[in-house]
Amino acid sequence: MQSVQESASPIEQTHRFLQLVHGGLLCAVLLYILVMHLTPVERSEALDSKFLVGCAIVALIDLAIATVVRSRKLRPAFETLRTDPNDPSALAHWRQGSILSGVQAMTVALFGMALHFVGAPTWQVVAFFVVGLAVMLFWWPHRP
Repeated sequence: MQSVQESASPIEQTHRFLQLVHGGLLCAVLLYILVMHLTPVERSEALDSKFLVGCAIVALIDLAIATVVRSRKLRPAFETLRTDPNDPSALAHWRQGSILSGVQAMTVALFGMALHFVGAPTWQVVAFFVVGLAVMLFWWPHRP
């Protein structure tokens, strides 16, 4: 008797895999929030605004790179998979583009966590988490 996993098409298997990976990345971001909540930081002096701006610029560049990677990997893969759903190269590009862009979106939240530990105000930390989570949800894996 074949299992459900064996009878599913390669696109279905890849889609399910990407949803699990993306869900794991989202859970990791939520665990970062828990870690920050359990590890309060004393703010002895004000955070240098240059450091905050630098983190924000690097986070924006990271998202721009993620957008380019996602576009270059997913668009051709989706076009190929619409005509040949079993193309191993297109499936690999779909996995690569989805995972890389998800991880890069998660790094925005990591910048927020780093800012928390160097003493940034909560509202600044939250901004990085909101952007990171919003992009991750916007980029939730979908079928070609």
